[in-house]
Amino acid sequence: MEIIDKRNQLTQNRNRSYRQRSRNAIQNIAIHHSATTSGSAEAFARYHVNNLGWPGIGYHYVVDKDGTINWCHNAEVVSYHVGNSNGRAVGICMVGDFTQQSLGEAQRNATLDLTLMLMDQLNISVENVWGHIEFPGYEWKQCPSINMENFRRELAERAGEDISGSYRSPNYVAGVRQRNYLSRGDQGDDVLALQERLNELGFKPGPIDGIFGPQTYDAVQRFQRSAGIGVDGIVGPETRTALSNYEGNGNDEEIEHASPTDEPDESEERFNSESRRMLRHIRPMMRGEDVREVQQKVGAMVDGVFGNETEQKVREFQRQHGLSVDGIVGPQTWRALDRVNGDNQPSYQRLLSLQSPYMRGDDVKRVQRELNVAVDGLYGPVTERAVRNFQRQEGISVDGIVGPHTWSRLFPGG
Repeated sequence: MEIIDKRNQLTQNRNRSYRQRSRNAIQNIAIHHSATTSGSAEAFARYHVNNLGWPGIGYHYVVDKDGTINWCHNAEVVSYHVGNSNGRAVGICMVGDFTQQSLGEAQRNATLDLTLMLMDQLNISVENVWGHIEFPGYEWKQCPSINMENFRRELAERAGEDISGSYRSPNYVAGVRQRNYLSRGDQGDDVLALQERLNELGFKPGPIDGIFGPQTYDAVQRFQRSAGIGVDGIVGPETRTALSNYEGNGNDEEIEHASPTDEPDESEERFNSESRRMLRHIRPMMRGEDVREVQQKVGAMVDGVFGNETEQKVREFQRQHGLSVDGIVGPQTWRALDRVNGDNQPSYQRLLSLQSPYMRGDDVKRVQRELNVAVDGLYGPVTERAVRNFQRQEGISVDGIVGPHTWSRLFPGG
């Protein structure tokens, strides 16, 4: 295994730096592919810093096609590669796009050897080596585009570990029996029902397979934290009650930056709509900025409270757009709403540009909707690139800044 130390040789941002953590905070090893047919640690670092404005390269290690391993950060560095899981994971990126290329033997062996070394150094088990797609919030993203079950099985064989717990055992509890407590290692239909409920609430537990593995454990902890109850990863009476009564949003944290493979594609509109809170008329009434956004688009009084009038306006909107008429703003209705500008959109107010911290506001959302990128109200690198593309298509000055001229081209009517 050849490891080249490049920690002090790669492009870095002079004005920003990654935060640090203790080694015992690291729970996972994240496996990525670069989603590029070629590349290098140097190229990725330049892109992350110069194009995305990150403090440095997003990966801890980059594995070249010939099996050379580039060491980019100490494990204690919290770099950007898996969004809200950045604080708990070390990232390994294999150069290549494995949606269209094959992972070569030298590169695969080097990645396996490196992962085993990190497992030993960080006291991480095989079951906590996850592909990017297996982390919360990235079920829609094809990364690393290799079979992670086979990858973990090969790791286990090399490490002499038993991962039979990843498969249904003879002790699987079938039928309607519901045990008082569920914890890691349990298997059964009651675990399956738990996973289905977590998935329904937005706390993605990984495979819905009836096996209480590390991803289900992680989802339970995230749910407990969001519900404001004791966080132990064990499903007992308190957690069951909270699961039955929960009305929050499993994805209410602001997503941090991650890897270049997190940039929008045709799946992101669907993912964003499925990640947002389901809005409906209940007691106590649901409140928030998402309610205000819906009210603005369906023509209800904008007070941020999802009451009778809002429900009726949502029903009218659903009827007009050929949707199921239930008065509930779920994924399909969110997607339809995202394609609506609304009647009370902000007019031009200010120059919009990429800054740190990002500019935010309803005017940013309007630009994002018009350019068909993720609508989060933050003027980040993705929005800037979309603006540059628009300016290029329009034959106007390409600077990524929405000034009066660009705004008038985006919104000819104001």
